[in-house]
Amino acid sequence: MSIDYRLLLLAGLTILLWGFWGFFGKLALEKNMAPTSVFLAEVLTSAVCAVPVLLILWRKPEAASLYTSWNVFGLASGAGLALGLFCYYFALEKAQASILVPLTAIYPAVSVLLSYALLHERPNVSQWVGVVFVIVGAILLLSGPTANISPEEMQRH
Repeated sequence: MSIDYRLLLLAGLTILLWGFWGFFGKLALEKNMAPTSVFLAEVLTSAVCAVPVLLILWRKPEAASLYTSWNVFGLASGAGLALGLFCYYFALEKAQASILVPLTAIYPAVSVLLSYALLHERPNVSQWVGVVFVIVGAILLLSGPTANISPEEMQRH
């Protein structure tokens, strides 16, 4: 099996940047930014980042496919992202980032199950074991205290 290092680099950057995203989101909430404000700041920032991408792609010959290839599933994907993110910030406001961020990272298990049932994708045994490990990881995350406990309270216990 050959390894595509570009894919590994992109996956690594995604992991790193999404790690920053989870951390800075919690930091914003701890600095008294409302969950709705964090959500709107991200939507606005995403829109600003999209403008240069659109300008660059607009000049390419395949730009027409940007407009003709839209479908309901792309819109459903965007709605799922936006609504999930909205719920995420309300949960993060009350939860420890060290618990909630990795817990919400099990969402690919939902995609795997949907892809299996609806797209007839067939992961191999080791891939299913990976999905089970992700779910076991979520169970382990939830097996300890999950409330926001201050360092002073921790010392008292």
